[in-house]
Amino acid sequence: MDVDSQAPIVPGADLIRAEDLWFEDCGLIIQAEKTIFRVSRDHLAVHSPVFKDMLSLPTPKESDMMLGCPFVALPDSAEDIMVFLKALLYYDFFEPYPAPVSYAVLSSVLRMSHKYDLPALRKRALIHLSSQFPTKLDDYESLLLQDPPEWYKELVDVDGCGFHSLTVLACSLSIRWILPLAFYRVCEFSSEGQILRSAHTLDDKIYLFTACRTLEGTSTTNILEFLWHAVLCVSPETCSAGVQQLAARRMKEKSRIRPTTRAPYMPLDIWKLDDWNTLQVCAACLASMKAEHRVAKQAHWDSLPEMFGLPEWSELEKMKAEALS
Repeated sequence: MDVDSQAPIVPGADLIRAEDLWFEDCGLIIQAEKTIFRVSRDHLAVHSPVFKDMLSLPTPKESDMMLGCPFVALPDSAEDIMVFLKALLYYDFFEPYPAPVSYAVLSSVLRMSHKYDLPALRKRALIHLSSQFPTKLDDYESLLLQDPPEWYKELVDVDGCGFHSLTVLACSLSIRWILPLAFYRVCEFSSEGQILRSAHTLDDKIYLFTACRTLEGTSTTNILEFLWHAVLCVSPETCSAGVQQLAARRMKEKSRIRPTTRAPYMPLDIWKLDDWNTLQVCAACLASMKAEHRVAKQAHWDSLPEMFGLPEWSELEKMKAEALS
């Protein structure tokens, strides 16, 4: 957190004034941990019903004053309050999607906007979050063609443990529509020990362990089934569909061996767009295989919510629409 190391310590207390969040002409002092912020009580009251109720109490007694201003000590971390206040006061600190944002800032805004009831700020954060966890397969496949935002890369860069943090946060804030795909990423990047040591509930851990077995086994096998079936080729003299399928299947089966850093390729990712170019088959066989693969992939996508004990996609989409309206 940024603090002004040159700012004077409040007499009699081991407190530090927050840089860029100490305004001499404002009349409310907030403390979070060892950091204090001086801001406008009216500005907070306008944006947050929770602060409005908190600050509508009678004039505080002297013991609840600091430097002649009303004083409020909050139980939140100094980092969360710093992010929360900057998001409110500085228009360019937390800009709408697709502006870049760090995961630390995004998660703080989600927590604080939920706790202190700031719907506009919460909606902005939810749009950032939902952009990488769609509820439709077509939208998911479109994401694969784009470079993910920095906050999402951060989740991957910490050996997948970031997805544990995200899913625990989403559960606590009832952001349920992102959970099927977010839990899927937990299974992809996590070891059994990481799941066991995570802050998830016991029920969620059971769902995750069961899903890991299903995803790495039956689900991936079903996705690759189009490479197992014979294709009714209309030009067998020039098309080697069967041989091509067998070779591609062998290649993909080898990729299912678990490395040390992440799970083997998962059902949604094991057959990539470029892989179609490796199949030197006639147009009719290619179309047939693509159709079969698409059906299997859609069936798997449709099964994701139930795999993690969640409502079906249509219900999750209603929750998303309501939250983002």
